[in-house]
Amino acid sequence: MTQSNTLLIEPKRLRPTGLISLTTIVRSLVSMLIVLVLSNPVLAKNSDVIAAEKRVIEVTSRIVNLLKQNEALYKKDNNALNAMIQKQILPFIDFDGMSKLTLGKHWRSANASQKIRFRNAFRQMLIRSYAKTMLDYSGATIVAGNSVANKRPGYVLIRTSVKPQNGIAVVANYSIRKSGNDWKAYNAEIDGINLVTNFRTNFTREVSARGLDFLIARLEKSGK
Repeated sequence: MTQSNTLLIEPKRLRPTGLISLTTIVRSLVSMLIVLVLSNPVLAKNSDVIAAEKRVIEVTSRIVNLLKQNEALYKKDNNALNAMIQKQILPFIDFDGMSKLTLGKHWRSANASQKIRFRNAFRQMLIRSYAKTMLDYSGATIVAGNSVANKRPGYVLIRTSVKPQNGIAVVANYSIRKSGNDWKAYNAEIDGINLVTNFRTNFTREVSARGLDFLIARLEKSGK
């Protein structure tokens, strides 16, 4: 296996009660967005696995460099940090796929306007949740190995072990799919916590109790 240094958000582990906790959002999403995966030369990998890992490496290297170069600016100017996130990180995330998976059955019954509002509000809420926390977790060590292609062509599971500078290593698995000529992440499982499953459980509970429009309005408010 191969080791390298990169940035990882790894807050204290808390299980959500009621709606999904901010800790879980920070842990799962940022880990998914900012993870460096290195090839394991011992294991044979097909072209999908190699291409997906290469894409993650490119995204991560660029983000880590920007954080190092602009750390002082990002600490004092949240708008500058958000602009970097939107330009460098968001294109790597499959928000359409993630929105469908997290909303589950309610996505299928939602109208076009609700789908657009939910996707936009979900994205903005996540950006606000993890933006500043990114700056606190540089220098984590990532060990990658046994990444595998899904039976479905164009889908890859990237497996890693993540060791923060001052913390215990956790298992981090990332689901990546091919989108045109690019690769995008649509789910992550961090130390046994599945991002999509966690969101879906809490969103389904809220929609069932108060309706989809209420959930969307709450996410829109939290993302401002």
